[in-house]
Amino acid sequence: MAATTTPSTSPLSNFLWGEERLKRRCEILVAVTQNPIFTQPRNTHGLSRKDLWTLRLQQSVELLDLKFKLGWSNQQFVDATKIAGDLLSIGVNYRIFLRNLEAQMSPEQKAYWLPKAQRYEISGCYAQTELGHGSNVRGIETTATFDPTTDEIVVNSPTLSSHKYWIGSLGILATHALVIARLIVRGRDLGNHVFLVQVRDLDTHDLMPNVRIYEQGEKGMGTFASMDNGVMAFTNCRIPRANMLAGMVSLDADGTYHAAKNSKHSYTSMVIIRGLMSEELGTEVAKAAIIALKYAQFRRQFNPKDGQERRVIEYASVQNRLFPALARSVAMMLLGREMRARIDNIVNESLEDLHLQTVGAKIWASEHGVRDVEVARLTCGGHGNMASTGLGPLYAQLSPSRTYEGETYVLSQQIGNAVVKHWKNKSEQSITALSYLARLRDNSRMSQRLRVASADGWFNRDVQEDCLEHRAAVLAQRHLADVAAGKDTSYDVFELTMAHADLTYWRGLQTQVKQTAGGRSDRETMEALANVFSFTTMLEGLSAFAGSPYLTTDDVSSLRAAHTTAIARFASGGYADALVAAFGFTEFELNSVFARASETPYEGLLDVARRSDLTDNTFVRPTLLKARSLWKKYERAKL
Repeated sequence: MAATTTPSTSPLSNFLWGEERLKRRCEILVAVTQNPIFTQPRNTHGLSRKDLWTLRLQQSVELLDLKFKLGWSNQQFVDATKIAGDLLSIGVNYRIFLRNLEAQMSPEQKAYWLPKAQRYEISGCYAQTELGHGSNVRGIETTATFDPTTDEIVVNSPTLSSHKYWIGSLGILATHALVIARLIVRGRDLGNHVFLVQVRDLDTHDLMPNVRIYEQGEKGMGTFASMDNGVMAFTNCRIPRANMLAGMVSLDADGTYHAAKNSKHSYTSMVIIRGLMSEELGTEVAKAAIIALKYAQFRRQFNPKDGQERRVIEYASVQNRLFPALARSVAMMLLGREMRARIDNIVNESLEDLHLQTVGAKIWASEHGVRDVEVARLTCGGHGNMASTGLGPLYAQLSPSRTYEGETYVLSQQIGNAVVKHWKNKSEQSITALSYLARLRDNSRMSQRLRVASADGWFNRDVQEDCLEHRAAVLAQRHLADVAAGKDTSYDVFELTMAHADLTYWRGLQTQVKQTAGGRSDRETMEALANVFSFTTMLEGLSAFAGSPYLTTDDVSSLRAAHTTAIARFASGGYADALVAAFGFTEFELNSVFARASETPYEGLLDVARRSDLTDNTFVRPTLLKARSLWKKYERAKL
């Protein structure tokens, strides 16, 4: 598992990354790694917030220059902000702001605003979350009242809890904000709509009148240190009526309101944002798993053979944690790529179906992603806790994903609500993501027993899908019964949501595996990975079958045996090595002392220690020497 200086472009690499994304990544790495502002010593832990932001803004300007000079697309620029390091805040303009303009503006609005955002004449952010309302979007309090006498919309933050909060890129960079607010026309509340509000002057960068903005402050664990999350409030802030995004709804000068043809248009913004998360989180989880795998290949502990201790990667306790983490990262990336393609074609999509898929995918990716990065750190023992391994920073980066764009337990209720609605309406066939509900309408299927003669039978894809679909149906059945009984389901619905997403990710991975390009070895690699994913997922969900005739104890035993076989085959077949090579992360991307070609992990750790600025402790010696003599003062007082 040697570290690399250039990305792999093998057929399996093309499959994992997607041909276009891999090409973009290679081009970006060449440009970025030739610029010293990105390759200088990258440990920024000792920098003050102002010094760090000065550096990150300089890097952002360099990336903009590269974008214009090399003709990068918006997506290339977004990729570059991640590759360059620490999720540069400027990426929000292209990743979220521009995508929402493209999806929700009228053709006339796009013609005027898109070029400005693409050229970075304006810098945008997405302002939805408030102090008092995050996941509960219906509770948003910011108002946008139409004033027909001036043909303007008046934006207000009527309460303390209506302050916009956690808004990425608002604290320093943004000149414009897509503000989610309640449209009020003739005293009638028409619900949440999107408004483009200028918040800073384009010539001076001063705040616009009647707008208050504060940079939010330092976040826990040092996470997102390069993201200027901000707080914002409005007091009678007037904007032109034309600044209401009118791709799906519109408001005439006389106050006539034209509702969206698709009643689910309000899903659009969050579908876009959540839909991008799976692929992005999967990439970071893959980095963590690969860093840990590289270390596990090197590290030796216990059980000496021929005078040498056993490699850590050979232990089942490591394989059973790292191989599933690697498999899940691939599933996230592949399903995420499929969802991104659907988002790019969002006008022609079933918004509710895509909404339910992205909700489940976001919850699943953030829950598993954060845990898997922590698992990667744990398998490296105490050394994994060093910042220089890259694992701690990755955990800090991913940890907030469980709460941003919807806290996972709160967001799960959207899946539960959809299950209830479509069950009552008998409309589950219209929503691909809820297809498992059809099983509930067939009593014979719900009471059936899955008959698997041996462990080998579990390798049948139809058997795997039937098991995962039945589990989702069982949990949906319980949820429907609990709702009918008036129970609080806000906790238990999380398990249903994870089962819902397990099925989504399983199907997505299987679809992609069938399309694996390259030779026989590449297909074998992906099939082996898919089995690790499948059996791990099924074993983690066994509790749902308690009291159900579907699985017997013998079935569970054979499933465990199949899982053990899949892990052993993945190890003996060298499939982990093949995937690490196919991902082809460079030393620059991994930024870890565990992944350097020029030195071993031990040499890297010692090099970090030698360069510690605290090794020269002369600056604290006067205080230390004073501490050693403090006792004398009190000893003399006793005399």
